[in-house]
Amino acid sequence: MNDASPLVIKRSDYVAPSFAVSSVHLTIAIYDDRAIVNTRLEVSRISAGPLVLYGGKGMGIDRLAVNGEARKLKDIDTSSGEIAIDIPDEAVVETVITIHPQSNTTLEGLYLSGDMYCTQCEPEGFRHITWYPDRPDVMSVFTTRIEAPKSMPVLLSNGNLIEEGELDGDRHFATWHDPFKKPSYLFAMVAGDLDYVQDSYKTTDGRDVDLRIYVEHGNAHRTAHAMDSLKRSMKWDEDVYGLSYDLDIFMIVAVSHFNMGAMENKGLNIFNSKFILADMETATDGDLEHVEGIVAHEYFHNWTGNRITCRDWFQLTLKEGLTVYRDQEFTADMHSRGVKRADDVALLRAIQFPEDSGPTAHPIRPEEYAEINNFYTPTVYEKGAEVIRMIATILGDKGFMKGMDLYVSRHDGEAATCDDFVAAMADANDVDFAQFKKWYSQAGTPELKISREYGEGTLTLKLEQSLAETAAQTATQPVVIPIKFGLVGPDGHTVPVKTSEAGQGADTHTFILDEGKGEVTLYDVPEGAVPSYLQGFSAPVKLSSDLNEDEMLHLLGADKDPFARWDAGQSLMIAALTSDDMDERLKGLADGLTKMLADPDLDGAEKAQILRLPSQVIVEAAMAQPDPYKVWCKRRNMMLELGHMMDAPILEQLHDLAERADDLSAQERALYGRLIGLAVLSNLDGAEALAGRMARHQNMTISEGSIAALNQIDGEARAEALAEFAERWADNALVMEKWFAQEASAPMVGTPVHCDMLMLHPQFDANNPNKLRSVLSVFAAMNTPNFHAEDGSGYRYIAKHIAEIDGRNPQIAARMVLPLTRFGRYDDERKAMMKGALVMIKNSHDLSTDLSEVINKALN
Repeated sequence: MNDASPLVIKRSDYVAPSFAVSSVHLTIAIYDDRAIVNTRLEVSRISAGPLVLYGGKGMGIDRLAVNGEARKLKDIDTSSGEIAIDIPDEAVVETVITIHPQSNTTLEGLYLSGDMYCTQCEPEGFRHITWYPDRPDVMSVFTTRIEAPKSMPVLLSNGNLIEEGELDGDRHFATWHDPFKKPSYLFAMVAGDLDYVQDSYKTTDGRDVDLRIYVEHGNAHRTAHAMDSLKRSMKWDEDVYGLSYDLDIFMIVAVSHFNMGAMENKGLNIFNSKFILADMETATDGDLEHVEGIVAHEYFHNWTGNRITCRDWFQLTLKEGLTVYRDQEFTADMHSRGVKRADDVALLRAIQFPEDSGPTAHPIRPEEYAEINNFYTPTVYEKGAEVIRMIATILGDKGFMKGMDLYVSRHDGEAATCDDFVAAMADANDVDFAQFKKWYSQAGTPELKISREYGEGTLTLKLEQSLAETAAQTATQPVVIPIKFGLVGPDGHTVPVKTSEAGQGADTHTFILDEGKGEVTLYDVPEGAVPSYLQGFSAPVKLSSDLNEDEMLHLLGADKDPFARWDAGQSLMIAALTSDDMDERLKGLADGLTKMLADPDLDGAEKAQILRLPSQVIVEAAMAQPDPYKVWCKRRNMMLELGHMMDAPILEQLHDLAERADDLSAQERALYGRLIGLAVLSNLDGAEALAGRMARHQNMTISEGSIAALNQIDGEARAEALAEFAERWADNALVMEKWFAQEASAPMVGTPVHCDMLMLHPQFDANNPNKLRSVLSVFAAMNTPNFHAEDGSGYRYIAKHIAEIDGRNPQIAARMVLPLTRFGRYDDERKAMMKGALVMIKNSHDLSTDLSEVINKALN
């Protein structure tokens, strides 16, 4: 597909299906070298036209019958992966096909992971299992019979188990029935020899739900955290949204080979093992929180994704943006809301803002695609969640819940659109959201400028928004931006915000900017009060203001809004990193951070978050033409200098934390990790020895934090710590991914040659996406000196592997190539080298649609 342009699918071309499928009866018989799939569809006409069935590339048909009458196979051309058959208005359509999951390396459809057969059908994997009208607006009731050798005692599918028994030839079967209509992308099945842990949950309406997590033998003892996370998720969804689970059983299966994090298949969630098998010995506190969030995300999909699904794939953010928002709020309620918000915004700025300004820019509801796999993006997910958050900010908690209640009551059991969701919010609250909907159709990150004018006791804020053109070439009209702000007095106390002379004032005020420009006047503003803008990050915009360095330092020290306080520190760091006088600026920053460390009102996690430098990507985005290696050096020097300037308080707190290491809270462990990193890089007295000793700690957060600190430098301590870690965890494939990532990211040793050696390690599996990401993706994202080597060798290295991976797993290849496409801000020489690497991939072989779409967008 180097030269041929793939078929582009457009949202404007949507046509409803000609037939409804009232029921699906599947029989999947697994044998050693193949699987035979017998499908029976009961269909009825909706509108004129043939029944369109989709199949996988190269997939044939062994039998096709309509109402019992076999069709001649020679008359059916399956080469395009789409067939249209003329049938009566009411019909039973039967197909029999043979597939080969044992050789399926794409990890979509039915495939083999180790000795376990499993499925991944979103977005269009079901068509690799059988011929079907594989589109999300075709919803049906599924009954699935799985037949397999008894060596695979566990046979699972969606819904409730209704029958099981023995067959001839040392085989057996299990039949599952899902009473809820669902699209084919939510189909799932698993067959294998698995262990499981079991628990239960009583819903608010008094039903007992059987909870099971299936794992490979030997891993059951690592599932307690995931099970507890599931039960917390179920309770939270009932308490906050009034939504209860609806089947008799909820199952999770942990799979080693999986392209994504997890999949929300109705009643049978399939998870990447990495996000189920986790405890404090093998996973960091951050890992455990991530596991909890992903378990919650997939469970919350039961209503926002399954019971109400997408009409078409252009509406993907309908379920993903909304469910990301829900899992973010869940985590905020379970842990620190301020830290969670800072984490989410840091991620948005690091991965979604660059996407908005890069060659693959698109609105949260795209207008066209060649390969839908390429639109499982930060824009659809993370920016989509921010759009939902803005709706909640505008309507308030009660108004948002009224809208959710109406949305669920209107569309339960349906395939809905983004417009349906916004209409429910608007109708429930009698609000006009016509202009707000531009967020769904316009790509790009709006820029918000705020300036001030002072009068006698007044402060007028002048606001102006703009939106630059993007590669998506969508409109650049003003959008609706909710701007939440407050005032911090000269004494550090919150000043009431009064928008009228007679008003009482409140701690915060939200101004809705729905035009290109606007202004708001505040009254009774004391001299020296500093405005705190965009509190809680109330809109996904780039903010510039006329606040000076002293005012930002004041916010860093006193702002009561956790996000705004963290963001003030980030702004000060970025200003220093992008200036010519960084050393001068660091003095004030170090003083502010020292005071912050001593603040008894902040916990360790909040302090650790404020001490965290803006990422490489975020700093580069603040510069007109960044040199990535120079940015890396400046970030490294900033950490080193801050460590020297703050040596006494760092060492004092670090040694206190180390002495109490066995009894630290998660918040304190977060602070330990940040401080040991600063101390080791700055070569503070005894820090390297302390990190080496703590690298052996039984708690993974402390151990990995210590190793990460040593990994910044070269020498015996680093090598010894990593060698001991590898020996200790040699038999744990998931923990070894941490070792691979540390080795691949090490700036002093993580060269392409070293990464190739890692991929020869016995624990490395080139067909396992987790392993590929732990070396190649980490190298591209985290090892700046080697990926961005001056001779372009890092680019060519990644390109070589991407070309090879594309032949067996196009989804992974298309995601791994993205760092090579982000060359827009670099100098001409670097652009040429990165483009050359992309051309090298393009000319290497007949590319998949997934990879060619991304590369062609970048090169064009």
